[in-house]
Amino acid sequence: MQTTVGQTTVRRPARARLQALAAYVKRNQSFLGRVLRQYAWNTVNVRLLERTRVVEPLSAIFYVTHRCNLSCHYCTQKYPDILSQEVSTEKTIEILRIVRRHLQSLYITGGEPLCRMDLEQVLEAAAGLGFNTILHTNGVLLDRREKVLDFIASLVISLDSMNEGRFDSVTQSAPGTTQRIISNIVRYGRHMQSTGRPLTINCVIDRSTVDDVYGVMEFCREHNFIFSCCSALKRDLTPYELLEHAGYRRLVEHILEAKRRKRLKINGSLEELEYILKFKDFNCYPTLFARIYPNGDVYYPCVPLKTVGGNLLETPSIKEIYRRAQAKFGDVPDCRGRCHLYSNITSHFYVHKFWNLAAEYK
Repeated sequence: MQTTVGQTTVRRPARARLQALAAYVKRNQSFLGRVLRQYAWNTVNVRLLERTRVVEPLSAIFYVTHRCNLSCHYCTQKYPDILSQEVSTEKTIEILRIVRRHLQSLYITGGEPLCRMDLEQVLEAAAGLGFNTILHTNGVLLDRREKVLDFIASLVISLDSMNEGRFDSVTQSAPGTTQRIISNIVRYGRHMQSTGRPLTINCVIDRSTVDDVYGVMEFCREHNFIFSCCSALKRDLTPYELLEHAGYRRLVEHILEAKRRKRLKINGSLEELEYILKFKDFNCYPTLFARIYPNGDVYYPCVPLKTVGGNLLETPSIKEIYRRAQAKFGDVPDCRGRCHLYSNITSHFYVHKFWNLAAEYK
């Protein structure tokens, strides 16, 4: 492990690296033990014996609302095929209690989570339950709801372009919205960093914004934010036609080279990024991330297939919901990885390239 001071790279002594590793293992002993047990189970039952493609969840993705104050043209969650109504604060917290019996990692998204007026209460309850919570927001309302930052471990904000006119167009929002988002990113990015927590910029690549991604990357480098990217899906599917776009191909090579040379912090391993951006074939295990809608519905195996396995307020066990759903709908189909999203690619690496993944996130 090394740190950079000015232009000089300083390598940490081996003893310090070992001490840091030991401290990390001690802090995360329970989680790491579970991960290794799952790895062994996946190796035997999924890869060797090929008994099933249903894997035990590692994290929950909780879509707390479908409402949003923006209208990004590529969004698939604002008007879902299966609408799920929000439940009361009390019932939402009960959903969290049920999820916590199985999982410690929680990813809060939407819609736009900050459109829920009770989000502070929900996040405070999640923190009290011991969740490691990541909040994904478009950033527009952060300056009005900054209390939410008290209860999360990590923050993700969407930004596809530094060009105000272009991003205002992507989000179909009023002039000045992009500038407000950028201002909030800088302000609250500094706050997160000052408290030892990361800020990730999530950049969705579309044909219309290919040339703008370079500016987002430079913005992340300048402010020491983590850069994350994927392509905009079309009807929940990968836009393979992007591979015919010369500008997109150049961008992909630029991102991969930036990762190789560590020019900035980029989410994912180099090989993961190649799968995500070059649309390589992969095996998807979507149950690795339990996808939960506002009313407690748990999708099986994934949102694009539009099949709900059960509801946590009626069947308070993710494991049992998966068991019943597998009996009803069958095993996870082999779709040959048609949705190149981080979570889906991560599920492939978690089962097939575990040590590649572990090396990146150690």
